[in-house]
Amino acid sequence: MVHDMHAVTAPHPLGTLATIRQGHPFRGAIRAIAEGDVQVIQLKDLTVDALRPGVPLLRTVVRARKTPDWVRDQDILIAGRGNHPLAMLLRDPPPATLCSPHLYVLRVEQPQQVLPAFLAWQLNQPPAQQYLRRQSAGSRQRSIRRSVLDQLPVQVPPLPQQQRIIALARRVRDEQACLEALIRNRQQQFAAVAADVLTGVIA
Repeated sequence: MVHDMHAVTAPHPLGTLATIRQGHPFRGAIRAIAEGDVQVIQLKDLTVDALRPGVPLLRTVVRARKTPDWVRDQDILIAGRGNHPLAMLLRDPPPATLCSPHLYVLRVEQPQQVLPAFLAWQLNQPPAQQYLRRQSAGSRQRSIRRSVLDQLPVQVPPLPQQQRIIALARRVRDEQACLEALIRNRQQQFAAVAADVLTGVIA
């Protein structure tokens, strides 16, 4: 009998692979203070790949008795509200940066077992997304409980396989970006031609 080297193993609960906490417990609305020395990541700042480019983070001031738990490189942020619980891997976040309470911060405990990039990728795949949508509470504004994240089933293949998946996902994103840029360029060319033709007709 031949054994499949890529056979699916028993999943691990997410809470056994990463610490999970909510963002900083701001009281009420977060005040925007231009000269503030703390930056805050909010739901609107997230994309799948990185913080939204070209949009500065909100600045504020935090008065706390102890040093806040700043986000770190390789932390994973996941939306705690909304119909699309997006997960994003942080890469070199600015110093003194916090998250709003509507985000969860996941920190992988043993990167030699599961790579943060692989975990973030898996959290955005249909099985995890369907699990989170099924388990989220609320009809209008869905919210994810901490206990739901703790029990989310996660597959942990061998590290070489995780690395191959991450590399493949990166290539797919790069190809998609190239195709989207090509489409935008073609649309701009067509719009220019159409403008010339219509200007001549109208004139």
